[in-house]
Amino acid sequence: MKLERRLVINTGGMFSGKSTELQRQGERHELRGHSVLYVKPAMDTRYSENELVTHDGQKVKAVSVDTKKPDELLFIIRIMQTEVICIDEIQFFDLHMIEIIDGLLKLGKRIYCSGLDLDFEGKPFEITALLMAKADEVKKLHAVCDNCGNDAWVSPRKTDDKEQVKLGEKESYYPLCRTCFYNEQYNGFWGFDNE
Repeated sequence: MKLERRLVINTGGMFSGKSTELQRQGERHELRGHSVLYVKPAMDTRYSENELVTHDGQKVKAVSVDTKKPDELLFIIRIMQTEVICIDEIQFFDLHMIEIIDGLLKLGKRIYCSGLDLDFEGKPFEITALLMAKADEVKKLHAVCDNCGNDAWVSPRKTDDKEQVKLGEKESYYPLCRTCFYNEQYNGFWGFDNE
C-alpha cells in the first residue's frame, strides 16, 4: 500500500519533546520498511553537525541544510527515493522552505516538521505559523512550567539579547505557562491580578 502524502507539524515551546516526537515518527516508518531522511538546519551545531539530537541525548543521522538556501534539500541524491522526510527546527528556515515542502508533498512524500511556534517574547515564528495552517495535522506539545508546573506556553530568554533567532539550551531559556509569563513580563501593568 502506497504511503499517503501528509504534512504533520510538531510544535510548542522549548523542552516540550518536539525533536523526540520527530524521531519517534521517523522510527515508526522505518519499522514499517519506509525510507526516512532526517533534516536539520546547518546552523544548529549545539550537539552535532550531522545528527539530529534531542535534549536528552537521543540521536539519529541527519542531513544538514543551509537555512537560507533550503533548495539544497532538493539536490540530495537520496531525496527522490525517500518516502518520509523529517525536518527539525523548522523555525530557523527561510520562508522559501514552504515552497520546497509543497513540492515534496506534490511528489508524494510524507513530511514531518518540528519547530517552535513562538519566540522568547511570545511572538509567532512566521514559517511555523504558515506551515501549521497548511498541515494535515498539528501536534501541540508542552514542556512543564518552571514556576508552577502547569503546561508551558512559551520559552523566555534568561538574557537581554533581543535577536529573534539565538541558539541556546537551559542556560539561556526556560519554559513558562501563560500566567507565569504574563506575571513576569507585565508585573501588573494591565491593572489587574493575573493569578
